[in-house]
Amino acid sequence: MGGKNGTINNRGHGRQFERGQSLVEVSIGFVILVIILSGLLDLGRAYFIHIALEDGVGEAALYLSINPGCRTAADGPECADPNNATYRAENAGGAQVDWHSATIDIDRPDPYGVGDPVSVSITYPFHLVSPFMPRFAGINPIYLGVSASQVIIGE
Repeated sequence: MGGKNGTINNRGHGRQFERGQSLVEVSIGFVILVIILSGLLDLGRAYFIHIALEDGVGEAALYLSINPGCRTAADGPECADPNNATYRAENAGGAQVDWHSATIDIDRPDPYGVGDPVSVSITYPFHLVSPFMPRFAGINPIYLGVSASQVIIGE
């Protein structure tokens, strides 16, 4: 216990403090790493959903440029599914999008003719799943919006 000249031997205590310091550093680093990875997970999901929405809005605008009278299935018997822009948007965008919560807006002049513009926009509430990101972003859900325009080429 005692060293030369009556001093206390502290050789073992320094290693214990270093192990405790390493544990604290690893735990803090792990928390930061988990926050970064959860943010990347939400960012990747948001990008994937945004691409699916772009596919849907582009397909709907293209369909309206060829068949401008068929916005929804309610526009007439010739516009029954799959022959309308709303159906085309929902089925081109993929199954990962909850289409019941998406808002699809179709803008077409009335009366319309060849050369007139049609535009389709979709607004989608994207819910963040990680527990940290809504606190950093300050909002949940984040609204993603996409739009596309075409010129009517068919009657």
